[in-house]
Parts: sequence; C-alpha cells; structure tokens
Amino acid sequence: MLQRKGQLFPAIYAAAYRLCRLPVWRRRDAVDPSPVLDCLEDVTMQVAFFCGEEINASLERLLTAARVVAETARTIQASSRPGFGGNVDERLRSDDEAGRRRLDHAITAFVEAARSDLRIDGTWLPVHPRS
Repeated sequence: MLQRKGQLFPAIYAAAYRLCRLPVWRRRDAVDPSPVLDCLEDVTMQVAFFCGEEINASLERLLTAARVVAETARTIQASSRPGFGGNVDERLRSDDEAGRRRLDHAITAFVEAARSDLRIDGTWLPVHPRS
C-alpha cells in the first residue's frame, strides 16, 4: 500500500498543479480544463480508497478548489473573449486569480498531509517547471 501511495500522491500533485496553471486561453482559443480535472478526479478516487480521514479531507478540499477553477474557466470562456496575449478579461480576472490561489493553497495542504502520511521528513518547497 505504501508503494501505491508513493505513486498516486505525486500523480495527484502533478494533475492539480497542471490545472492550477492551465491557461484559460491559448492565443484566441479556449483551453478545456476537463481532461486535467478528469485525471485529477480519477487518481483522487483511487487514493481515497487507501487513505484515512486526514488525507481524504485534504483531497476533498483539493477537488472542491479544482472544480471551482475549472468552472470559473468555463464561465470566463462563455462570457468573454481573450484579451491581449490571451489574458483573462479584466472584469473576470479577480475570480480567476482567487480560485487559483485557493487551489494552490489546497495543493500545499494536500502535499503536506501526503508527505506526513508517507513519513517524509523535511520542508517541502514546490518546484515550478516551465509552462
């Protein structure tokens, strides 16, 4: 079970990280968050089976925040057009940024709970690969 968690916890982190940094627009085209969200949900359901209350609570918060980010992106896409350089319309940017901050905090909380569950010592600092 420890080996399985050691594989799935990083997969959750990676999918959540990708969703948190997924652009709403790529040039003038809408970017569908559904595939990344689906991947995150699938891996999360696998982990929830193996884990106890603390991890599952952090997973629930993570999924809730991820769903908000995806829904906000869809709302932005339906109600606006991309700004210069594919930026989110100024009127909707604060909602997008707030959702992403919430997801980022949920990611950190999950990683800390997962590392504790795996008995990994030391301080965790996120790595920010190139987009």
